[in-house]
Amino acid sequence: MRYRDAGVDVSRADAVKAALGRAVRATWGLSVRPIPGGFAGVMAWPGSGATLMAATMDGVGTKLHVALAAERVGDAAADLVYHCANDLLVHGARPVAFLDYVAQARLDPGVVRAVVEGLSRACREVGAALLGGETAEMPDTYVEDVVDVAGCMIGAIEGREPLDGGAVAAGDVLLGLASLGLHTNGYSLARRVLAGSGLGPGDPLPGGSGETIVDALLAPHRWYGPALWTAIERGRVHALAHVTGGGIAGNLVRVLPEGRRARVRARAWRRPPVFAWLMAAGAIPEDDAREAFNLGIGMVVVCSPEEGAALADELARAGESVVSLGEVVAGERGVEWVE
Repeated sequence: MRYRDAGVDVSRADAVKAALGRAVRATWGLSVRPIPGGFAGVMAWPGSGATLMAATMDGVGTKLHVALAAERVGDAAADLVYHCANDLLVHGARPVAFLDYVAQARLDPGVVRAVVEGLSRACREVGAALLGGETAEMPDTYVEDVVDVAGCMIGAIEGREPLDGGAVAAGDVLLGLASLGLHTNGYSLARRVLAGSGLGPGDPLPGGSGETIVDALLAPHRWYGPALWTAIERGRVHALAHVTGGGIAGNLVRVLPEGRRARVRARAWRRPPVFAWLMAAGAIPEDDAREAFNLGIGMVVVCSPEEGAALADELARAGESVVSLGEVVAGERGVEWVE
């Protein structure tokens, strides 16, 4: 089973986004800080002197279907906040405010309340105000008993330039910070695998340590800010890549400058059992799994070789599971897997 069999064509989506560049850039004034491949947009905050504003937007996606069935939609909504906060973190921005969008064919008060409570809980954790939002009831647009949750987060970069990958150099090392599971990507494929597996959400995860399939699929999207802030503020991080849609390679390439190539050791870490089960149950080829899933790595830290060991130790003491993922070399811009 491949990702496109589940209705998601990553290459086509990338081509669609690439074609939008001219229209987007036509709106930019001198205050915008262009970051090719950026996880958030960055611009000068009007009248604020050295403060920069960063903004990002995303949606929960089809993880919501799993969460609704398990009556845990608030947890999936919280994941959206963590996702957006990590996208700001990549550029060295602290979360400031979040605005949400919740839509259904017919608004279910219990579902909407659970969504907003989940967003509120996560906003308190990352330090962002839930500033406002929008609810929409559109019977001709949404399927009955389904909810769509999206949101925009704004952050601030105080007194320094944004992290944009420009400092990445040949010889830099890659540190991988573990995810708890799929985070918020790959669920169209994961749900299709589950539907054809003959197992139910409440069944034990094959090869796991006793958790159910639904618990594995609803593992939270981790927030990496507490472990990384000090290193970012002290200039010890050359770049960060939040592993979302497109997998490790598709996101790591976004922070590489021209003339730099990342080499990722494919067997440098042990993948969580949920990925082994998905790949076996769905006969998912390795290349598709690498594109659809994070495979157990939620954030990649790029730093100098002199900082690598010490930074890995500090992150581990902060509670992170850290692996030596690979290195940056001189060469054609891109990411290659080393088997």
